[in-house]
Amino acid sequence: MLARVRISVPDRPGSLGSVTTTIGHTGADIVKLDVLENEAGRALDDVFVDVRDPAHLAVVRTRLEALHGVTVSGVQHPAPPITGHADLELLDQVLSWPERGLQTLVDGAPHAFGADWSALVEYAASGEVTGVPAVSVGSPGPGHVVVRSPLRLAPLRMTAPGETEPYGGTALVPIGTGPFALVLVRTGGPEFHRSELWRLGQVGQIVGTALTPVSHD
Repeated sequence: MLARVRISVPDRPGSLGSVTTTIGHTGADIVKLDVLENEAGRALDDVFVDVRDPAHLAVVRTRLEALHGVTVSGVQHPAPPITGHADLELLDQVLSWPERGLQTLVDGAPHAFGADWSALVEYAASGEVTGVPAVSVGSPGPGHVVVRSPLRLAPLRMTAPGETEPYGGTALVPIGTGPFALVLVRTGGPEFHRSELWRLGQVGQIVGTALTPVSHD
């Protein structure tokens, strides 16, 4: 089972080595490591690990949290694809069948961008969300899409009706200049990093430009 563990480590020699050694001692295999940012003496990394099951992943997290100076800011399983081309493959599918492009985007976005589910929301000229035209497989339903933010690329704190805690990570991605936006949800996190948001924004612009005649028919 592939999982993503987002960690913050001190930016000094040996820090990452202790992380990789600790993961190795648990019996997990490191498949890939992405450096998200390096600021103020700390580095934020996504470590993709191959583990046997959720219990094994819990052991990996516990061992990492025991390391001095290491903070685990989020864990996600199953992890998103690590080929680096999943978003391009999704764009190809969207643009190949523009008549159903938005539904294809909603269906494929969770796999391509490491989310648990997604939804399409529609905004009115007044800036309020007026409907949820589509949701992906795995979504708990349109009623769980509660968006009160303006139409702009941003992370959200979205809480389902009847719940007290927000989803672990939610992103709002405009599709072109509107009126549609894609909502991506990670039920347990991690939050969407600014580098992920930037890439999502590029995809939203491309889809919006290509589907403008279709979206507004």
